[in-house]
Amino acid sequence: MSDCIYLRKSRMDEELEAKGEAETLARHKAALLANAKRLGRNISEIYSEVVSADSIAARPEMQRLLKDVDAGKWDAVHVMEVERLARGDSLDQGIVARAFKYSETLIITPIKTYDPTNEFDEEYFEFGLFMSRREYKAITRRMQRGRVASVMEGKWPSNKAPYGYSRVKLDGQKGWTLEPIPAEADVVRDIFRWYTEGYAGPDGAHRRIGISLIVRRLNESGVTTQTGQDWTNAVVRDMLRNPAYAGFVRWGFRPSVKRVVDGQVVITTPRADPANVTTAKGLHPALVSKEIYDAAQEYLTRNESRPGPKQMIMKNPLSGLIICGNCGRAMVRRPYKSGYPDGLICPYTSCSTVSSDLSTVESALLDALRLWYADLSAGNPPASARDDSLRLAEARVKAADDEIAKLRAQQTRAYDLVEQGVYTTEVFLSRSRDLADRQAAAELEKIEAGKELVRLRAIRQTQNTQLPRLKHVLDAYSDAATPEEKNALLKSVLEKAVYKKSRRARSAGGSDMTLDLYPRLPSTYHR
Repeated sequence: MSDCIYLRKSRMDEELEAKGEAETLARHKAALLANAKRLGRNISEIYSEVVSADSIAARPEMQRLLKDVDAGKWDAVHVMEVERLARGDSLDQGIVARAFKYSETLIITPIKTYDPTNEFDEEYFEFGLFMSRREYKAITRRMQRGRVASVMEGKWPSNKAPYGYSRVKLDGQKGWTLEPIPAEADVVRDIFRWYTEGYAGPDGAHRRIGISLIVRRLNESGVTTQTGQDWTNAVVRDMLRNPAYAGFVRWGFRPSVKRVVDGQVVITTPRADPANVTTAKGLHPALVSKEIYDAAQEYLTRNESRPGPKQMIMKNPLSGLIICGNCGRAMVRRPYKSGYPDGLICPYTSCSTVSSDLSTVESALLDALRLWYADLSAGNPPASARDDSLRLAEARVKAADDEIAKLRAQQTRAYDLVEQGVYTTEVFLSRSRDLADRQAAAELEKIEAGKELVRLRAIRQTQNTQLPRLKHVLDAYSDAATPEEKNALLKSVLEKAVYKKSRRARSAGGSDMTLDLYPRLPSTYHR
C-alpha cells in the first residue's frame, strides 16, 4: 500500500482567488508533495475536489476517498488541514472519523500527523472537526447576509445566468450583473410574445399559443437550451415565471430544504412562500416589459393545474416501467376527454417515437412475460451452456489475478534494480509506466470478468427464484383490483421495458412496435 493526497478548496480560498490569488489546489498539491518527499512517503493518487460543499453527499471525490479508506487501500491521507476532510454536520464528521479509525489510516498535514488509533490524536482530530463546523456556520451566515445585501443593490446573486444572458463582473466594485446575449434574447422575447400576444397566422390574425406549442415550435426550429438539449414544458414554464427577464433579481425563491428519508439526508428545493423571497430592481437590462411579464403571470395562474388529492390515485399500470427506446425518457399515460382509449406516449415533442394505446402495450408486455416464463420452464438456455460460460468467466478472473501478481513482482524487481544502479532513473520510470499500464489493463480485465461472473450467477439464481414469481404475476394480474396493484406485480419481476416504434398501425407495413424486457435480477448483481 501507499499514500494519497486529498485536495479541496474552502470558501475563503475561492474569495482569495477572486481577488487574484494563485490557484489554490495547485499550491496545496505542491506543498503536500514536498511534505511527502520530506517524510519519505510514496504518493500514488490525488483526489482533487472541484466543488466547495459542506456535506459528503455533495463531494464526489470525498465519497470515493472514504470508500477507498474503508477498503484499507491507503496507509495515510495527506491533506492541508483536517478541516478539509469534513465540514458537514455531526453525522458527516462521525462518518469521516470512523472511516479513518477503523481502517487505521493516518492523516498527515504539513503541521502534524494524526494517528486515529491514538486516543489523544483522535480527540484532537474530532475537536478540529467540531471547530471547523462552527467556523463554517459563521461563514455561511455571513455569505447569506452578503447575498441578500447584494440582491437589494440589484446585483445578480447566482453563479449561473438564465437563458438569454451572460454573467459579467461589475466594473470597479464587487459583484456581478447580467448582459443580454442578442440571439438568445430574441428567443426569450419570442416566448413571452407567443404566450401573451400570439403570433400572426396566414390570415394576419394573432393567436396565443400555450406552452406545449411553444416547445414544439422551438424544437422544430432547431433552437436548443443553454445545455444544448431540447426544450421541455418545465423549462419554458420556469422561464415565463423568472422575473429576471423583466429586469428584477430575487433570492430565496427555491431554498434548499433537508429532510431525512429512510435514514438518508435528502435535499429538496421547493418554491418558497412569496413573503420569504427577496426581490429588487436589478442592474441588468430587461428583455421584456413589466406589462408583458405581468400578463404572462396572469395566464400562468389561470392555467395552473389544480392540486389533486394528497394520495394520488395511480391510473397507469405501466407507470415507471416503459422507457422510450429513442430518447431514454420514461413514457407516460395520456388520457383523452373524447373517450378515445388512453395512450402511452413519450412526453417530449422533439422525440420521434410513435405512441400506442396503453392497453396494446400492456397486452404485449404480458405476452412477453408468458414467453419468458415458458423459456424458463423449458430450461433455456441449456444448463450445460450456462456451466461452460460460468467456467470461462471464472478462468478469466483467475488469469487476471495471476497476471496482476506477476506484474507486481516485476515492479518490486524494478525497484531493486534501480537501487542497485542497474537501471538509470529514465529506464526505471519507463519500465514503471509500462508495468503500470499493463497492470491497469489486467485490473480492468478482472473487473469486467468479475461483472460477467456475477451476472451469470445472478441469471442462474434468477432461473431458480423467478419462475414462481413469474407464475404468481401471470396468475394474479387479471384479478388485481387496481392499476397500482398491477404495477407492483410487474415491478416485482421487471426493472424496465424499452419501447420502440416508428410506424403507426395504419401505415404501410403496419406497426413495428417492440418491447425489450429487463428482468429484475437479485440485489447482489448491479449493472
